[in-house]
Amino acid sequence: KDSHIGSYGVLALLLVTLMRWSALTALIAGGQWAALIAAGALSRAPMAVMMALMPNARRAGLSQAVGRPAFGTAMAAVAAALAVATLAVGPAATLGAVLLAALPCAALAQVARARIGGQTGDILGAAQQLAEAAVLAALAAAMT
Repeated sequence: KDSHIGSYGVLALLLVTLMRWSALTALIAGGQWAALIAAGALSRAPMAVMMALMPNARRAGLSQAVGRPAFGTAMAAVAAALAVATLAVGPAATLGAVLLAALPCAALAQVARARIGGQTGDILGAAQQLAEAAVLAALAAAMT
């Protein structure tokens, strides 16, 4: 609930922003506009999975207000994201991007469960940002 950001938060924001900027620069310079659509779709899928699998860490807040989707609903969201990304960049690039995005999101989920007992809106937002940076980096590496 503290709105202040510490030095580790500043470093995390800086590193994610630089990673996204570098990947976006490479993709746009290579004319890979479809990769931006794939990144947008794939980066939101981990939020649905985390919401379905992890309890809310607080009794209030946006994540609590939205509720927990059923696991099947979360998997439908993942399937939709995979379909959009596959149509945009192809199956091979999508698979690599998904695997690279899953790693930081799984690590974040484990840390969130251990430290605060579940997920919050901030955790879900961080998962989206980490996934987007990872997907952009994977697609930039695969397509340029």
